[in-house]
Amino acid sequence: MEKQRGGEDDYVDSGAETGGSEYSRMSSTSSELSVEGIQDPFLVSVHIITDPGESKTLQKAIDKLLAWIHPDLQLFRVSERRVPKKRRKPGKAGVSQPALAIILFLQEEYGEEPILQLHETFQRPPWHYHHTEQVHGKFLPYMPCSQDFYTLAPETPLWAIRPVHYGKEIIRFTIYCRNENFVDILKLYELILKRPVCQKKADFCVFPVYSNMEIDIQFSLKKLPKGQMPIPTESAVLEFRVKDVGQLVPLLPNPCSPISEGRWQTEDHDGNRILLQEKEPGQYR
Repeated sequence: MEKQRGGEDDYVDSGAETGGSEYSRMSSTSSELSVEGIQDPFLVSVHIITDPGESKTLQKAIDKLLAWIHPDLQLFRVSERRVPKKRRKPGKAGVSQPALAIILFLQEEYGEEPILQLHETFQRPPWHYHHTEQVHGKFLPYMPCSQDFYTLAPETPLWAIRPVHYGKEIIRFTIYCRNENFVDILKLYELILKRPVCQKKADFCVFPVYSNMEIDIQFSLKKLPKGQMPIPTESAVLEFRVKDVGQLVPLLPNPCSPISEGRWQTEDHDGNRILLQEKEPGQYR
């Protein structure tokens, strides 16, 4: 099914326009951002699984995008499955809402040109337009394409670029939650991340992940309206570094099983897969 522009009525504000405001005014002290008093920029990362022969193209596209913020932040790893995956045909309801989005907030002080260049990049393969987000309120985005979302491949996260009016540049991982599960999911990720939210509204919250003088890395949750069902990204999974998986397992809502040495897999209340990597003492990367 060909995706059409103008279908924004099926989507809601993700908090994507709130990059350079109070969300970036968090403390950067290590004691607040890490259980052990050491900041870890790789506390949250994403694994993307592609069909054979596609990993290099997708990894290159992601690395090129992240290089605008910081070329050394390898937060996304692309690997290949052994055989191509059979895709389910899209339903008659139209374009689905993937549960995971990556939103990059870029500084406006360098001018509009870099942001517009990135939007041009999104117009070329392997990127594909997905949808335009509906904006509520009387202040509308002034920059063309500033509410557009894109994707690299089926069942992988949404991607978006947003201008930052002031403050630092931001990499934000966002999970869209079913309305009835939002509170429980918030408690779960608070347990996994071992830190409180730095900003919270009735339908949106932000966790600090990492902060330095130039960038913030954040993890956020967005509650969807009743009746909207986010679709787990079956070809992408979030990984969290944790201090002690054994202490977490009894507190998790779903079974947690080992998949390799030091790595465990579970799900949140919406069925999003979660990888837990047990952090070794002194581990940074």
